Amino acid sequence: MTEKLIPSYRGAVEAWECDQMDHMNVQFYSDKASAALAHLLNALGLTPARIREEGKTLRYKNLRIQYKAELRGGSLISGVSGIRSADKTEIRGFTNLYNTGTSVLSCNQEFALVYQDLKSGEIEDIPDDILEAAKVLCDEHVKEYAPKPIQHTIIPATPLDNMFETNRSAVDVWECDLWGNIETKQIVARFSDAASHIMAHVGITRDTFKDRNLGSAALDYYMEFHNPIKESQSLVLKSGLLDRMEKLFVFGHQLIDCDTGKVANTTTVLGCYFDMTKRKSVQLPEEYRRIPEQNLLRSQL
Repeated sequence: MTEKLIPSYRGAVEAWECDQMDHMNVQFYSDKASAALAHLLNALGLTPARIREEGKTLRYKNLRIQYKAELRGGSLISGVSGIRSADKTEIRGFTNLYNTGTSVLSCNQEFALVYQDLKSGEIEDIPDDILEAAKVLCDEHVKEYAPKPIQHTIIPATPLDNMFETNRSAVDVWECDLWGNIETKQIVARFSDAASHIMAHVGITRDTFKDRNLGSAALDYYMEFHNPIKESQSLVLKSGLLDRMEKLFVFGHQLIDCDTGKVANTTTVLGCYFDMTKRKSVQLPEEYRRIPEQNLLRSQL
């Protein structure tokens, strides 16, 4: 621990946070990382009282999440957060979540933050005092994990053929912050649900999972936040298979505002299948290899 590294989270994995793969679901990593971010913002001078009074704070412009080692029910978690760079328009930082019992990194979240009016959604220059506090905390953090650049295809915010509906919903009040903006956890939850629909579209059923003793896991999320998502907003999620490798698949998601037709969020997910007993990755199921190349979203990019 250094003076420029903020202790930002401490907790545990609850049984109800684990999914059918017997590990903590992706949405709860985001929930805990959001709590960690609040501690980092507090260290920059964005106290809860100030945010309530001014109605402005730093929010995600983009967010990359890598899941490095699974957490299972009862696991203890500790988190640290830091700043890598800062200028007038954005602050780049990270949160690393560790398995406290083993000291193994479970999740890395790298993000770019912009200063946003929580009611209007307008982006503003970062106030001088917050920027100066961020610069004081800036560090290379060489002892903390930092991901390599993304190598796989990224989903754009433009319409693509071969995408299909995987979720249709409205934003409930309990999914939002005090200003009616959806929390990141609730966005990720929709993507988690969508994964089963994509697999079904490929031809992977619940019986397939059981017969082959398979589980699936996300390894890498890359999220871009294009437009605010507000309370009561109607949303449709369209998804598709971007790419496939020997052991990996890449899904693309576009979360669309039904009122305007605008894409509010795009997210690219890299994942794998694993043996539920050995907890080791396996070859990508044959159903993925049967999909014609022209049906992969990457063929349009």
